[in-house]
Amino acid sequence: MTSGHWAGRTVMVTGALGFIGSHFVERLAAEGATVLGLHRTDRPGIREELTARVGDRLRLARVDLGDGQETRAAFRYLAPHIDAVVHCAALDGNAQYKREHSAEILDANVRTTAHLLNCAREFEVDNVLLLSSSEVYCVPRSAPASEDEDVRRSPQYTENGYVLSKIFGEILADHHQRQFATRVFRIRPGNVYGPRDGAAGPRNRVIPSMIARAASGEEIEIWGDGSGTRSFIHVADLVRCALRVVETGKYDVVNVGSAEEVSILELARLVAAALDVPSHVRTDPARPAGAAVRKLDLTRMCEVIDFELRSLREGLRDTVRWYRDQARTPL
Repeated sequence: MTSGHWAGRTVMVTGALGFIGSHFVERLAAEGATVLGLHRTDRPGIREELTARVGDRLRLARVDLGDGQETRAAFRYLAPHIDAVVHCAALDGNAQYKREHSAEILDANVRTTAHLLNCAREFEVDNVLLLSSSEVYCVPRSAPASEDEDVRRSPQYTENGYVLSKIFGEILADHHQRQFATRVFRIRPGNVYGPRDGAAGPRNRVIPSMIARAASGEEIEIWGDGSGTRSFIHVADLVRCALRVVETGKYDVVNVGSAEEVSILELARLVAAALDVPSHVRTDPARPAGAAVRKLDLTRMCEVIDFELRSLREGLRDTVRWYRDQARTPL
């Protein structure tokens, strides 16, 4: 069911050939928007898939958002007016990559967000949707993390440049909204998975890595002891939630995730079950595993959405089907 909110609008999506960005492109086009898809790296497989599904509602442009002049040119020349921007582009990776490339990630992500917000202000974009992260809640807690917690005032220092980039990106967004009246919606998603996850590069994220190993008959390697719990949200559900946040306009900051929690060990078993293969798991306590528990308060999300999230089992089956369809040989 669509709301009609996006029909006839022009929406710029950054990271359009990436995992999450490509799903925003697909959903917005399906709801009648004209989509300007910005990307830095060409990914032929995803580009061809989007072109086949979206057709002439998508215009792709190769733009380095780290370059302020290139970003400004995209706003000036790609369309007479841009109604909204969905900012998904970010330098990311697994826990080890984030720690080893902190300076690079922090610099790249803050710079691209700054360029984008400056252009949104200059070219009078009505709404900006900034994809943040639940990792901004880096202070240990027992209760679910609420959006009312001001992560900007007392952030815990971390060597993880990705986390810092998301906190500083939200600080920039908040200041732009107060000083320039730019409406910036900040979405803090939990762990996202689904089709195209890991397809654009090395499979170092947890679910595509598990799928690749289990499908090839290898052991699934789990960093840490596997007892840490996560809640996973399917990428299509994340996109629908985020767009509803903009459509309703009720909240500027919203956690998006699932109330369904699973340990990493159980996740490995669910992945194997979705593939219909035996589950072979090996833990490595010496490798970084991330936070033991990360719970989100989903009250705001539940107020604005008008649909039910799919279960993890259902979502994993959908994800496995996509990987099987894309594989050169059957998984």
